[in-house]
Amino acid sequence: MKRITIFILIGIIGTLFGVIGYLSYSELEEHEHDHSVEIEGSEMKSLTVQEVADLWEIDSNVLLSGMVTEFRLEENYDVNSVLESIREEYAFSPALVKDIAEEIKRDVQNE
Repeated sequence: MKRITIFILIGIIGTLFGVIGYLSYSELEEHEHDHSVEIEGSEMKSLTVQEVADLWEIDSNVLLSGMVTEFRLEENYDVNSVLESIREEYAFSPALVKDIAEEIKRDVQNE
């Protein structure tokens, strides 16, 4: 009887973890679709700051400045720097660059 109870409890706990994991993934997936530009993070890594700015139709220098501030970057980068090379200093998620770009775009539109 104890074994059955233990198996039931393990099943319930496993189910709860599965539901929690699914909800976390769903929230992340939903967040990914909140951006005005649809591009995979893996694709973004190979782009320059200028190319990302062009996709969002924002100033590349403002984007670079936002990244330097947000990630506290200490190396010297320019708009022709590739995101993957910048990530060598600080391993940021490309989704964070999307967020910075979205914020800049909203600020420009609200002016």
